[in-house]
Amino acid sequence: MKKQLLLFLSMVIPAFCLSQEVLSGILRDQDSGNPLPFANILTDTGEGLITNADGKFEVLNPKKEIRSLSFSYIGYLEKTIDIEDGKFFYSVTLTEKPEKLKEVVVTGGENPALRIIRETIRKRGANDPEKVLKSYKFSAYNKLLVTANPDSISGTIDSVFKKENGKKVLEKLDSSNYEIKKQLSKSHLYITEKVSEYTFNQQKGKRETVLGSRMAGFQEPVYEFLALQMQSFSFYKNKYTIFGTDYPGPIGISGPSTYNYRILDTVPNEQNRRPAYMIYYYPKSQAKTAAMEGVLYIDTASYALQKGIAQLKAVIHINASQNFEYFPEEKLWFPVSRQMKIVRGETKDAIALMGASITGPEDQPKDSTSLSTTEEVSKLIHFISREENFDISLNTPVKIKGRGIAMEIVDDADQRSEDFWESYRTSPLTDRGRETYIMVDSMAEANNIERKINLARKLLIGYYPLKYVDLDLRYLLKYNNYEGFRLGLGAITNTDFSSKYRLKGYSVYGTKDKKIKFGFGAAARLAKITNTWIGATYMDDLVETGSAEFINEARSFSLFEPRLFNITMFHKTRKTSAYLEHDITAKIGAKVQFSQSDITPTYNYFYIHDGTSYYNFKLSEATLALQWAPFSRYMQTRHGKATMRNSYPNFTFQITRTFRNVFESDFEFTKFDFRGMHEIVHPNRTVSSFLIKGGLAYGDIPATHLYNSSPNQPQGDAILRRFAVAGRNSFETMFFNEFLSDRYVMAQVKHRTTPFKLIGKIRPEFTLISRFAIGSIANTDNHIGLDFKSLNKGYFESGFELNKIIKGFGLSAMYRYGAYHLPNFDDNISFKFTYYMSLGF
Repeated sequence: MKKQLLLFLSMVIPAFCLSQEVLSGILRDQDSGNPLPFANILTDTGEGLITNADGKFEVLNPKKEIRSLSFSYIGYLEKTIDIEDGKFFYSVTLTEKPEKLKEVVVTGGENPALRIIRETIRKRGANDPEKVLKSYKFSAYNKLLVTANPDSISGTIDSVFKKENGKKVLEKLDSSNYEIKKQLSKSHLYITEKVSEYTFNQQKGKRETVLGSRMAGFQEPVYEFLALQMQSFSFYKNKYTIFGTDYPGPIGISGPSTYNYRILDTVPNEQNRRPAYMIYYYPKSQAKTAAMEGVLYIDTASYALQKGIAQLKAVIHINASQNFEYFPEEKLWFPVSRQMKIVRGETKDAIALMGASITGPEDQPKDSTSLSTTEEVSKLIHFISREENFDISLNTPVKIKGRGIAMEIVDDADQRSEDFWESYRTSPLTDRGRETYIMVDSMAEANNIERKINLARKLLIGYYPLKYVDLDLRYLLKYNNYEGFRLGLGAITNTDFSSKYRLKGYSVYGTKDKKIKFGFGAAARLAKITNTWIGATYMDDLVETGSAEFINEARSFSLFEPRLFNITMFHKTRKTSAYLEHDITAKIGAKVQFSQSDITPTYNYFYIHDGTSYYNFKLSEATLALQWAPFSRYMQTRHGKATMRNSYPNFTFQITRTFRNVFESDFEFTKFDFRGMHEIVHPNRTVSSFLIKGGLAYGDIPATHLYNSSPNQPQGDAILRRFAVAGRNSFETMFFNEFLSDRYVMAQVKHRTTPFKLIGKIRPEFTLISRFAIGSIANTDNHIGLDFKSLNKGYFESGFELNKIIKGFGLSAMYRYGAYHLPNFDDNISFKFTYYMSLGF
């Protein structure tokens, strides 16, 4: 999802922006020259605003009505300056008061701002709308602009000169500034609009229903963009989200340990003059990526939020703000508007967007002989998104269909008339806005942008879209030791064929075993809101012996499967299945499957049961699988359920039961399988991930259905002879077919750093890895033809990966130790290359 959205942004949003005449400047201490962050500014027209974290300010003056600005800061004398015609930048200084005002009563030597914050945290439950209210409902209009003030751009044609023999010689004429100024005089660079209805009740949580969506250049909305959480609904949660990345909330549980606090002022609220503490918060320690800082306006009586501001300063500068309105009947401050503004930053420091760390471009050597006469336009371009809430209804009964869906997009949201938009817009669409839709739509159509976005979206998950079907790229080319090259083709119908029915199939051929394998299936949707499907499949293919498959496994795609190269033990499987998929809630998915299989090992193996020797056998199985992702967010589109944000931890549970003498089934056994995954993104953007996986099987279990613990070490008498491709969660030093278990548990811990500069432009990621497994097996005498060991002593390996050294390629090194440490030192070492697909953004 993140890569899809970044691709979209890189294609259709080349820069960021705001329009209208702007008065700007900086506020400093007169004696020290230090900037004064978050100082109050009041225009003579009654508008209030504040300086940013660097003491800088911008004031919109569209009709040139503002004639003076008044500046105030706690402990300083107030100052008013006059606006001069033709002057747009002001450097203002304030003088410190001889005697500082007493901010609040200080008790016990405690920072008064920290005392206020602690009281605010203590009263979160009494002020958070989602804790206090039984229900609420409101409508919201959002408009996003990428634009610039044409008056701020030089309209002259740039003359680029070159030095030759100490003289300036005209090299070329650059008309880009002239052209962009001309275009911005008519239109913005980009525009989107959205109308939503938000509903909430205590039983089912919050739901956003998108009633209308209009995105310049697109007939159908880019769902990945709609799914992006630009900023949180309020500051009351422990985490505050800005552009898809979570930061510790300033009034969250970890706030006092993350931030320093300082009182800036005590100010009246603009709406009803209720006084508020103005608290400046900023990080206690400097991280590798930009950390959040800003200002909170806290009601002096209730300690509720009246307004919140958060800023991030790095390669880009983000300012997110949120306003609350007081509702006397409920005695509650409720969010009424949100705004996010993004401009180009003044440094190359890293910033986290959508969970990924973004850094500025490497310094390029400048051509000292080349001279330009105009400014860089990208510095003047901004991105601004503003959402206004209206028709707010509190504690009115609200019905929400389904559970766990965060966003629902109505099927005709992209087909709304102009009358619909006019009835919901909180501000009229200007002529520049209308022209933007015309301009971008024509450019997108001429360049086939929508098709390219859809192609990129499908390629990232392994599909190539055609009109009614998507080709499944997983079957194109693979390799393993048994089949050799595995060549094939697969396809599945898409929503242009039908949103209620789907057909799929594949066929592959092995160049070494000279066999064709294939599979096909069909399914029908019974209910959209619960994602309920009924279907059937058939397959005639190979399955890895000892693999533990979850039947509701989410689709994954990679250019090649690393472990597949060296697998030697497969069993032929002809399997017929019928299944039912159903979401108990959006966060709990269930699948029930009934299967009949005919299995034949490709290796010399016999299973002894009740005195009978079995080489091939039949199984009749019933399987129930559950997936639970308690903190992930999902949306419902015309294509069905989609993940908005995959959050951790998440869990998978599965139980399988085979029945002897049912459809000629030969054995009866039961298997319980479990997997849990968790990931922690630290404040410095490093990532710690955890995996625990296990299984318990009992009954008459042939080797095909035991557990192999996912080994990935090929045979070889030297390290380089075993050089292969490392897997994602496999044991790199465990030899294939070395262990089999009927009960086991494995655990893995990884810690990944942010990219660091190694040599030149090479910026790899360093990952520390440690894995452990333990297991056992009963009735080993029943397995004839296989030589394997038990895991009852515990298996350990640790090492590291240096990923993405060149493109997606890297290296890994792992070492085997503990009870299964091998006598020959070299045999305990795994040295392999890694591959993580990288698209360059």
